[in-house]
Amino acid sequence: MNHKSKTHLLLPIFAFALMMCSCTQQIYHPGGGIKPDGQYDLAFPTGNNSEALEAALQSVRLLNSTAYYESYDFAESEKILPEDITPQLLAARDSLKTVYSDFAVGTATIIYRKQNRIAVLTCAHVVNFPDTLLVYHLDREGNETYLQSISIKKSQRNSLTDLRQGSDLNILAIDQELDVAILGKQFLFSQESHIPVFPYPTGAARELKWGSFVYLIGFPAGKKMITTGVISEPDRDANHDFLVDALFNRGFSGGVVLAIRDGLPNLELVGIVNAVAAEESVVLVPEDFKNRKGLRFAVPHRGGAYQLPQRKINYGVTYGISIESINAFIQKHKDQIENAGFDLALMYK
Repeated sequence: MNHKSKTHLLLPIFAFALMMCSCTQQIYHPGGGIKPDGQYDLAFPTGNNSEALEAALQSVRLLNSTAYYESYDFAESEKILPEDITPQLLAARDSLKTVYSDFAVGTATIIYRKQNRIAVLTCAHVVNFPDTLLVYHLDREGNETYLQSISIKKSQRNSLTDLRQGSDLNILAIDQELDVAILGKQFLFSQESHIPVFPYPTGAARELKWGSFVYLIGFPAGKKMITTGVISEPDRDANHDFLVDALFNRGFSGGVVLAIRDGLPNLELVGIVNAVAAEESVVLVPEDFKNRKGLRFAVPHRGGAYQLPQRKINYGVTYGISIESINAFIQKHKDQIENAGFDLALMYK
């Protein structure tokens, strides 16, 4: 091969190298930090997130709430109405009563620890059980007639898991409409000094914007988890409540929502989640639905059927309660919280 032919061979190589260099110069490498602006971040945070989140994780606990009921049944022929219920009537049926329990699970965050007292923040519906339940007989048109049963709550136990002496927390304040509750307890002993209070300051949900990035910590399906989401409909009402696209499952009620102001570890508590969008429907199921082993799915069903309510969760539409609402609730119930021995000035500290 002569010199001239070598030159012709090298020209395509140089051209290809020049093209690659020009392409490389078009690649954009973003900066490694978030420019401080005093507002909540819209972007996924960069850097090591673990330590900042682990500090918050330690203060978030699984809450189990169980109510115990005594129930009395009545035949329709007895024609018992609610006004007929007296202690004497129930005492006469004491040997026939049944005892059962109802329970709920949710998420609670420790927001107070002073000596041997702690207080936690959660949702009201996790610990709110009715004192009395009435069930009626129905006539052929579906109208209520006479009492079929009455159930009376006898006791309730609210317990934090993974916490010594963590059972029998009392409800210090509750608002069913707002769906917020504060629970507290005075321990017999003060060995609970290791219990960490939520370590970050409260923020301002009114400052959230469309697309604000948030972390959520809770116990969906009883498992402690961290998930992420972005805010939609900020300031959706006068209370500064909001929507977030994070997934929500049973047990997440009361989970904390943490926004980031100018990068980690600047986490702030902007609210808690309490509900998810859902659709209600009614389906017909066979009488022996509970005994599924006896069902034959390949043939038409010829027996009786009954109505069964069914709920379909619309995942990704989760409701948040603003920290402004929570703090206003605490101030509203200041007297009863402090009368129970809790210093309001030490909340979140």
